[in-house]
Amino acid sequence: MAFTTREIVKKHILDHHLGSENVENEKTRFQGTDWIQLYKRMILGGSEKIKGKEQIEPTREDISFDTADIQNLSHTELIPDTVVAAGDSSLGIIYIENVDYHVDYDIGRITRITTGSIPQGAAIAVWYLYYRVYEKGVDYDIDYQRGRVRRRSGGAIESGQWICADYTAEYGSLDDDAIANAISEANSRIMDFIDGIHHDSNDKLLVSAETYLAVSIICKIRAMESISPSRGKTESADAMSWTALSDMYKKEAFNILSKYAAPGDNLNSPSKA
Repeated sequence: MAFTTREIVKKHILDHHLGSENVENEKTRFQGTDWIQLYKRMILGGSEKIKGKEQIEPTREDISFDTADIQNLSHTELIPDTVVAAGDSSLGIIYIENVDYHVDYDIGRITRITTGSIPQGAAIAVWYLYYRVYEKGVDYDIDYQRGRVRRRSGGAIESGQWICADYTAEYGSLDDDAIANAISEANSRIMDFIDGIHHDSNDKLLVSAETYLAVSIICKIRAMESISPSRGKTESADAMSWTALSDMYKKEAFNILSKYAAPGDNLNSPSKA
């Protein structure tokens, strides 16, 4: 008899924000209408932005800080490091980003830095490039569970085009079958470890222990999935983080289970992962 449930494990994962990660400007290239694998899986539905650079000439805007030191530009999703700010269109005075002004590229906002060279109330000229954000179901398809995207032949994305992807990788969207398998494995380990008189117990501590051990198993799986020679140091760091998290949950599970072990049993947690 399993002590925990899929709902309890998933709730624990969501409540503790395990594995949630915001990814910005991940570059990939579409070839035909083939599926392209993103670095992360289990993408939170609707969190993605698939965007591409289509501009050749920069957009120019004249803005004024006469009413406030923060001004919104006409476009969002600006391309990083493409903003140029000057005193006027002659480019006689060029201002320096993060010294004279700050840019929020996601929302298209420029802020005058009061200690910089832009005078209070000044009017300036700004040039920038921005991404085109494509439409799901028109320009591309996405498989949230597997973390992959593909272009649609009738959409605005060209074959061979490089795009950038923003999305949230949500560990809490782990599929039910994977959670059920982790619970089954955790339950098998626990039944081998605890005294038989507790096998049919309704003790809430056993629920917690099995939940922690199931989460530990899932974290270990995530660590193995993160190991890829093509993804370099970032993915290696991910694997180390998942492994550390797995070990922490495993230790906590067996700290609880030590109270239920059969007399004379070794109370240390099994060394097998």
